[in-house]
Amino acid sequence: NFHDMWGVFFMLKNKSQKVTDVYEAFILDRKSRRFKSGTLQTYKDRILPFVNWCDSNTVFCLSDITPTVIRTYLTQLQDKNLASQTIHGIAIAIQSFFNWLVKEELLKESPMKKVAIPKADKKILPAFTQEDITKLLKNTNTERDEAIILFLLDSGARATELLNLTGGDIDMKTGIVTIRQGKGSKDRIVYIGNKTRKQLLRYYMERGTPKENEKVWLSETKGTPLTNTGLSQFLKKLGIKIDVKNCSPHTFRRTFALNSLRNGMSIYHLQRLMGHEDITVLKQYLALSQNDLQAAHVQHGVVDNL
Repeated sequence: NFHDMWGVFFMLKNKSQKVTDVYEAFILDRKSRRFKSGTLQTYKDRILPFVNWCDSNTVFCLSDITPTVIRTYLTQLQDKNLASQTIHGIAIAIQSFFNWLVKEELLKESPMKKVAIPKADKKILPAFTQEDITKLLKNTNTERDEAIILFLLDSGARATELLNLTGGDIDMKTGIVTIRQGKGSKDRIVYIGNKTRKQLLRYYMERGTPKENEKVWLSETKGTPLTNTGLSQFLKKLGIKIDVKNCSPHTFRRTFALNSLRNGMSIYHLQRLMGHEDITVLKQYLALSQNDLQAAHVQHGVVDNL
């Protein structure tokens, strides 16, 4: 509330720069700048554990945080066998935190300047195989569930983008889908084909066609808009049921990317459909699709198979 906010800034103004206080001020800044709830939660998930770790290790004041303190924390994360991508993301978030403190003149220099950001492995997790996709579709229990599977595979949409869709965002005649305020707060266009639209119509026949501003995807138990947690739980249970690993929204997105390239789509067209700022990540998918070609040549090459 207002009094809590004023208390934080009063303490900072009076140089009572406890780590917990400046963290609260940082989160308040993110809120005031209207960061999306998912982005805000990511900051909290990545920075608050560091703040709590500092507190439990008697690093109470901002001035006590040295490069060595940060390196010690990151090393302990590595000792917990966390994924390299996870540790990399945490380090980037902590870096943003200290950069903000410098910008706000609460620090003269960021201690992260002398800390090397842990590298993230460039390994891309597997996409679904054709067998996986067949099993997923055969084992859905409702029209909605099958529509979700097809929509994710066909559009390459992120989970939040899928869940934010309203009736007015989908043109059932053309298959044009408008993703509003996707990552980076930018709108973009994606597409769904005939099969996905037919299945979506079957779902609409059950739930009723959503109005222009009404959410498309509803919880089947509550009838309220489907949440990120609800979507993840549905996919996780389905994956366990049919023994398909990594059954998450992002695996569908990877599957869309890899199969689009395998089917001959330009990497630049794919970049626009997926809403990426550049093609750095997509180059890794391109490498995978090129490996497919090499494997196909090994198996089917004319001369070696004479």
